[in-house]
Amino acid sequence: MTFQMVPVNFVGQSYESRSRSLSSQVTMNLIPEFVPTGKTQSALMSWPGSKSFSTGSGLDRGMHVFAGVLYKISGTTLESIDSAGVRTTIGTVAGSNPCIFADDGFTMRIATGSQDYQLISGVLSVITDPDLKPGNSVAYMNQQMINDSIGGQFQVSDVGVPGSIAGNNFATAESAPDDTIRAYTFNERLYLFGDTTSTETWWNSGTGNPPFDRVQGGTMNVGLASPYAVASSSDFVYFLGADGAVYRISATQAENKTPSAISGLFQGFTSINDARAYMVNIDGMSFFILNFPTEGQTFAYNEDGNAWFQLSTNASQGNYIGTSYAEAYGKRFIASGGNVLELDLDTFTDNGDTIIRERVTPPIVSPNGGRIEMSSFTLIMETGVGLITGQGVDPEIMFQASYDGGKSWSDEDWIKIGRLGAGRVKVVWDNMASAYEIIIRVRVSDPVFISFHGASIALREAGW
Repeated sequence: MTFQMVPVNFVGQSYESRSRSLSSQVTMNLIPEFVPTGKTQSALMSWPGSKSFSTGSGLDRGMHVFAGVLYKISGTTLESIDSAGVRTTIGTVAGSNPCIFADDGFTMRIATGSQDYQLISGVLSVITDPDLKPGNSVAYMNQQMINDSIGGQFQVSDVGVPGSIAGNNFATAESAPDDTIRAYTFNERLYLFGDTTSTETWWNSGTGNPPFDRVQGGTMNVGLASPYAVASSSDFVYFLGADGAVYRISATQAENKTPSAISGLFQGFTSINDARAYMVNIDGMSFFILNFPTEGQTFAYNEDGNAWFQLSTNASQGNYIGTSYAEAYGKRFIASGGNVLELDLDTFTDNGDTIIRERVTPPIVSPNGGRIEMSSFTLIMETGVGLITGQGVDPEIMFQASYDGGKSWSDEDWIKIGRLGAGRVKVVWDNMASAYEIIIRVRVSDPVFISFHGASIALREAGW
């Protein structure tokens, strides 16, 4: 029997099942992008690299844009950073927890998990109101600041006075006995996240103390894994549930957006209660980024394509470099330790560190379950992407195959993908092999733009 070219389901999301033979798919540092018209209707495109914008030191505790200025807490130091990356020290913010910010345009409040701060007219101070019992977070709605507090409570500031809390201006989320660990506002709703089994929806009724009432039917039976694992796009709130699944909310109901293999992976992590999340906007697409510091892994969800993928930095594919995110001065910024880096679609390293872009395909099998024999694998991609000088001037892609469900891999083979302008290069891996199933892994470490559009494999039946 002669070899036949068979299309391969190459473009896809990360999905590593408990049964490796069922699916060992990995999509690393590649965006699953879906387009209405084009050569294909889906592609894998390079996640942007990052370049230095402002250099600093210390643990990243968060960034926030207030009155058009970028602020960052590194270690215990609050700094402002101007459009040229120049830093000005504002003051000291005690502790080591990630910080949560909110502002009303005149005052910026900072929640640290132990005490709250406020920045007014460039002056940083600890909020000393004796009625304030600060928790992990602060949020803003209708001229009032809202913070989670002790015993499942939340507190609401006086109107127009972010640092003043009336002694009776509090309420308790009572639908479940768990503790409220995050107050979050979105689309004129207040979400109170419990730490185990509940999330309540409240609205600003304008009457009473505090002037908030619970939305009837707005209680969701899932809590929050980490106070820092919540973010929102223009349409949805996303959060990591205490059960290890990622949910999104548009109004008062939580929708599970996690495939079983990924939620199973999260549930098996040593710790998820330190997870940090943020939202990134690129080319009109929204991405929920979920960083697991203890595990050293980062996952991303493409809202527009309903697809999960992974992010990593350096040749060992360690945890993604960005731990918080902000947009200012017409740029997108991530924080890495004390440094602020600019996300850039034309940069193909992470502040000089290697980015490994990887795709592992679903298993390729015979329809009748027999053995198959391959002679070559053809990758449909943009070629001629080499650089003018340095690493990447003559870029290559690495190919491997697994014949046992992703448990082991063949030796590496390297195929050139074209110097700059060499757009007629055909990327074909010649590899004779016979097996009951074949999984292909490709990797690119050269700092060049990558766009995968599809693939095909030359196969024939090989008996039993």
